[in-house]
Amino acid sequence: MRFVRRSSDERLERTVGSSLGLRLVFAAMARAYRPDRARGFNGDIRYELTDARGRVRTWTVTCWSDGARTAPRGSGKPALTIKAGVADFIRVAGGDLDPVKALLSGRMDLEGDFAVAMRLGEMFGQRSPY
Repeated sequence: MRFVRRSSDERLERTVGSSLGLRLVFAAMARAYRPDRARGFNGDIRYELTDARGRVRTWTVTCWSDGARTAPRGSGKPALTIKAGVADFIRVAGGDLDPVKALLSGRMDLEGDFAVAMRLGEMFGQRSPY
């Protein structure tokens, strides 16, 4: 996405990282979810996104055999928790930041089922690199 590539972190947080912007991003994720590529995964994926002021914005994507839904809240026991800055999350979602590089550089952290983490791109409509 060209907009993501051309934008500063501050601009990404102000626009796509706004409440409405994140609602749109997560709604698009729910629409893109491919249950046939989830290999039987049913459960919650929690995103803990930290903005420049240090506030954590939590979203949960609940996946099941026939679709996904999102909500701006946490879940009791997610299968996977992804922690990142708002701008870094937007860059990963927009294809401007490789998630593996984000993990290795400390810009993103994972807790939980790494097998689910490895399938996220495929589960949400991206082509598998394998």
